[in-house]
Amino acid sequence: MNILRWLMKHPIMLAWLLAITAILLNFGLGGNKAGTAHKEVAQVDAAHQAAPAATADHGQAPAAATQAAAPQQAVVATETAPVAAAAAPVATETAAPVTTTAPEAAPAVTAAAPVATVEVPSAPAAAVATPEVATAPVADANSEADLLRAAREAYWSNEFDNAAGFYTSLLKQTPDSLQYKGELANVFWKQGNSQQAAALFAELAPQLQAQGRSTEANNMRLYVEMVDPALAKTIK
Repeated sequence: MNILRWLMKHPIMLAWLLAITAILLNFGLGGNKAGTAHKEVAQVDAAHQAAPAATADHGQAPAAATQAAAPQQAVVATETAPVAAAAAPVATETAAPVTTTAPEAAPAVTAAAPVATVEVPSAPAAAVATPEVATAPVADANSEADLLRAAREAYWSNEFDNAAGFYTSLLKQTPDSLQYKGELANVFWKQGNSQQAAALFAELAPQLQAQGRSTEANNMRLYVEMVDPALAKTIK
């Protein structure tokens, strides 16, 4: 009862508490979407592994890229209210990374099937070489998926230094990813690196505003104003 009376006397804190509750519910729904996207990618990979290598004699490896349909709003889920660190200390323990929607599944390319060598009397060593390009995307795709999984596991295990390193590696591969930048900003926020988190939020806020996501952009602007008022003035 005392808490309710206190909240009634502080409507701003009550509004933040309600916003955090709505964000956590959205995160739960986003997790279900992520599981569905990963199942679809796994089913497509199994189908390609079972397909026969019909074009092996021509020296071409089958390369079928499949990509799970991810919502456009999966760019970055900055649904969490960054200001919750100062407004509601209890809520910071359950704050999720900025991204709550299903991450885009990286293209999965099937491995090249073994190609039988063609023995010709005049050229005994004439073997049909398997193109190296067909296997290269597989390593890249697995690398990005593994890095993202490892980064999120490190975050939820409170291993924030490791999580920051994984997200930094992901941004080297896809430097324009708003999703990875948003999640890295959350890692900095949990670490207590307010300046680094504010810098990323200041970069993301105008892009979210341009996409019509004004609520998320305003939340980021409020956080930046608390940490660095001068930086907040640069946000358009």
